Amino acid sequence: MKPVLTLLAALVFTMAQGAPLRLADAGKPVAVIVVGESLDANDLAVSALVSHVKQISGAVLPVMKEAAFSDARIEGGRILPPVAKTTAETFILLGDGPLARRAGFKLEGLGAGGIVIQTTGNALALLSKEDGSDSRGPASARPVFTLLQTLGCRSLWPGEGGKVVPKMTTLSVSDLNVRFTPSIGQRRIRFTSGDFRGSAQGREWLGLDAAELRTVSEAATRTESEGGWAAWNGLGGNIGIVGGAAGCGLEGGWAEHGAAHPEWFALQPDGTRDQSKAKERWRLCVSNPGLIEHVAKVIIKELGGKAHPAISLCPNDGGYSSFCLCEACQKLDAPNGPKINMLVFTKVGEAARTEVEHVSLTDRYVHYWNAVAERVTKVVPDQLFLVEAYSYYSDPPVRERLHPNLVVRYVPSQADGWKGWQAAGARRVYWRPNNLGGGYRTGALSPQARETADTMRYLAANGMLATDMDSVFHNWATQGLHYYTAARLNWDPSLNFDALLQDYCQTGFGAGAEPVKRYFLLAEQGVKPRKAGKRSTFPLIQPETLTAMRGELVAAAKATADDPASHQRVAFLRAGFEFTAVSAEAHRLAEAETRPAPAAVNAVMERRWLMMRAIAQQHPLAVNVLVVAANDAPLNAALGWKGPSALARNGRLQLPADDNWLNEDQSATRKK
Repeated sequence: MKPVLTLLAALVFTMAQGAPLRLADAGKPVAVIVVGESLDANDLAVSALVSHVKQISGAVLPVMKEAAFSDARIEGGRILPPVAKTTAETFILLGDGPLARRAGFKLEGLGAGGIVIQTTGNALALLSKEDGSDSRGPASARPVFTLLQTLGCRSLWPGEGGKVVPKMTTLSVSDLNVRFTPSIGQRRIRFTSGDFRGSAQGREWLGLDAAELRTVSEAATRTESEGGWAAWNGLGGNIGIVGGAAGCGLEGGWAEHGAAHPEWFALQPDGTRDQSKAKERWRLCVSNPGLIEHVAKVIIKELGGKAHPAISLCPNDGGYSSFCLCEACQKLDAPNGPKINMLVFTKVGEAARTEVEHVSLTDRYVHYWNAVAERVTKVVPDQLFLVEAYSYYSDPPVRERLHPNLVVRYVPSQADGWKGWQAAGARRVYWRPNNLGGGYRTGALSPQARETADTMRYLAANGMLATDMDSVFHNWATQGLHYYTAARLNWDPSLNFDALLQDYCQTGFGAGAEPVKRYFLLAEQGVKPRKAGKRSTFPLIQPETLTAMRGELVAAAKATADDPASHQRVAFLRAGFEFTAVSAEAHRLAEAETRPAPAAVNAVMERRWLMMRAIAQQHPLAVNVLVVAANDAPLNAALGWKGPSALARNGRLQLPADDNWLNEDQSATRKK
């Protein structure tokens, strides 16, 4: 089999061929940006290119509209404008338009979101096909960011600290010939923000000022150059298949229909169907024919004879209500289906529960989804419906086959059931995993990047239409490689993880690349994820693994002593590592067979508390310590720790001398 040449590899290869086209020389511009009719001079594509060329070379490229070159001639692939128009020797054709087409640059043959990066004569074309992206990551900017990556630029994490911009006074490109369409038409990663998962509660526990933290966070994410992390790394696209929990399509839920139609709702262990205390997480009796007819009729009426974007039939998620236990629903379950452990709540709205073995609920839900789809598509044949492989219905169905108008939102982080859903008739499947948010309660190092890369390669090769990955909790120093890998594989799933890791380390950490790479490989081998029930808990990490990892970061810091930007990135990683290390120590105490002495507990936990404050104030993107602090109650209870001393809360204690990694310069002198 012929090896796949990835997009970036193709660019780097062609850059080595032929005579160069100069963009800047001795810090002065020798090229002009010609903005095609498909773009405005204020678009991100234009501002990002001007901004980064200036940062790289010091040259400010002039920008002119294509209309100014209507009288230019094309000879031998060269653009020849009247001398009075410009003295530029290189023409950067940014965006599709008549001049680009006259020069031989075409978008024909590319799919949505496809890009062209080509050179001929004295012209460099940076073109793209629209794909419905929003203004934060428009398709028009992707050829610009891809070109900048070939020049050594990267956005490893948000903010100036994660931005890599090399310096060179002479800037040129040569023999580029890339035509690339992303195979994943809709590439989405969710980002948490604001008061999420109790971050306000965590801030209060750490005794931090909200306004001060906002200022620090804004400074950390601000960049001198145009373009955010998501735009840089190819996220975007839109094929119109987003959606989530929607009560199986029943509008109004118990509040609107409970009194008149209690039979539509899930039979509970106490023999009732009352969902009044389930709030917005009520469950349905999906075998009920009256419910099916009602949902279908409402949808048909709302459609008005014309197909709308995919309508969600996904059940409500979570809550303290049991799935329907009635005989009719259980008859829809395949007796030979995969076994699951299902929670059964004693009373709706209360946490008391038992766990029972049951067969997968997938077949009952596919039966319901099919029944609604069959009725609606008799009237509106093209209408699509969003359903999901999730929870107790994540396994592929055993007896049922999917209606062709069902779009499956596949939630498992592993690919085990993907082909099973396709074998059951799923024609449209997209990936909606929770894998990026794993471990958000602990903020600890995550070794999942390779696994995610392998899964994305497999799914993309087997018909994945889109992604909707949940979620970036902004633990960039501990889980940033995972986030970055997910973004890059979204754009180009043919990428090899080891090559991506090498590039991440080399571009981001310069002379410290090899020890940083060894650090990540040690984490991959030595950080063992664990779960308590269905939730991720603190990973298992042996002390000797932590010692070896710390040694690699110390080596990286020494190797980058003369490279301030790389040195600061090492310090950023060190913040995440040391937080992981002290948290590992705390969890070892909590899991010890004998209860540790209060003095030992207080020494570790107070040091950890102080470290969390320091990270929030100095490296806010490193670990989301506000969310971690908000979820620390089980750890505190296990250790019997009531909180830091008054001395610590009043700020009179500082981190020990061996915590100098928190200082940007990593000097031997502690910051006072």
